[in-house]
Amino acid sequence: MNFKKFLALLLITSVSLMAVALYNGYPLVEADSGAYIEQAIYPHFTPERTPFYGMFVRVSCMWTSLWFTVFVQCVMLAYLLLKFIGQFTVGSLQLAVGTLQVADGRQQLTDAKNEVVVSNPSLTDDNFVFNFSLIAVITIVSFTCVSWVVSYLMPDVFGAILLLAAILFITEQEGRMRSGAVYIFFIFVAMLMHNVHFPVLLLFSFVLLVWALVKKQRPLMKKSLALIVVCVLVWGIMCGMNAVKKHGFTFSRGRDIMLVAKFAEAGILNTYLDDNCGKKPLQLCNYKNQLPGNINEFLTSGEGPVLKMGGWDSNRVEYRTVVRDVFTTPRYLSMFVQKSVTGTLKQVTHINAPDPVKPQGKDSETWAKVKKYFADELPAYATSLQNSNALSGGSSNFVYYLFLVLSSLWMLLFYQRVMNKELAFMYCCILLFLVVNAFVTASLSAITYRFQYRVAWLLPATNAIVILKYYAGQRSNSKFQIPNSD
Repeated sequence: MNFKKFLALLLITSVSLMAVALYNGYPLVEADSGAYIEQAIYPHFTPERTPFYGMFVRVSCMWTSLWFTVFVQCVMLAYLLLKFIGQFTVGSLQLAVGTLQVADGRQQLTDAKNEVVVSNPSLTDDNFVFNFSLIAVITIVSFTCVSWVVSYLMPDVFGAILLLAAILFITEQEGRMRSGAVYIFFIFVAMLMHNVHFPVLLLFSFVLLVWALVKKQRPLMKKSLALIVVCVLVWGIMCGMNAVKKHGFTFSRGRDIMLVAKFAEAGILNTYLDDNCGKKPLQLCNYKNQLPGNINEFLTSGEGPVLKMGGWDSNRVEYRTVVRDVFTTPRYLSMFVQKSVTGTLKQVTHINAPDPVKPQGKDSETWAKVKKYFADELPAYATSLQNSNALSGGSSNFVYYLFLVLSSLWMLLFYQRVMNKELAFMYCCILLFLVVNAFVTASLSAITYRFQYRVAWLLPATNAIVILKYYAGQRSNSKFQIPNSD
């Protein structure tokens, strides 16, 4: 596809991805959005989050409008989505649903079994790629929750960017150094935006590396190692920045307190305190009968132990002691593993868009920050459907679930016709990432829709692309005949 057509398609895709934000009348926000806006104006470190999404907001909003931030998010995701769709037209996955090959001086369309089905040079020309990509984008935006993900003023969109960039890098053809470097750049940026992306990509890459070693697949081994190197680089940057800020050489100074909050939610902390209060000088013992069963309440509630004990940066030694004891005591560790497994199963199913969408009204931090730093946008923010308590993902979720089920059934029915080892490998990578993401987030943080639906949409999106490509090939087959050999 020529550059002008690609730019036009990129713009159309970006605007399409903004559909939910445009419908809402303003970018969607969460309770944490206000903190990110504050970080954008006055960059600073906090124990619970990296400073980089705040920096991203600072640069992308151009100190003018938060709409620009959402648009830039959409452009980044749109670029990767179009490249992903391109894998099924002019990329390495063409053979999954039909591709053109040159044989005896003529172009021939081959199916998944590499058998010639029709001579048809139209399936990879610019017009076909443009039209196919456009239809695929419209289908994906209409039948998945991707627009909900990218319309939020939150770093969640970078979970989707990380997944897409990682899949594209892993499945990219050998020798395409420029494309590989671009995908590595997206991966690097996405990892900086949220602390949880580091363990997710590290575990994902490690599993791929083990598979590559077992199967003796050298190209996959090299790419897996490259992803691990990026993980190490991001780890070094985060630890170095915390060290410069006098917080110690640690990836996240809020790691231990987050884990203790997770122990409280899982019921492990209660058992630990019952066993150790009176044996160890733990301040948490003063609150063992008042422990919230929710991570957010544990960390932010005025009635929770964290604020009563002096805040996030207080009693770090005690939190570290609790974490060490839990992970080095078989009884507590087995409880943690059990909760992680059951939590993973729950998290995997949390793939729906928010229903309903919680307003962030006058008593919220986000309202206060928009009013303080983007006062001219406050009327639009205040009258948005979200803040009018009139926005819900219910209808979208019904369509989304229905499409996921029907498209998955189609894939099972047409498996022999469309599947080959390249496409099967891509599906395995997507499923592996979804499971790893669910495991890491369920083990280290709360079980909530936000952490899973931001990446789960790629599964039905891939189904949509494969189905569209199959019927595009069928339509072309009805118009062309295979020439006689003479």
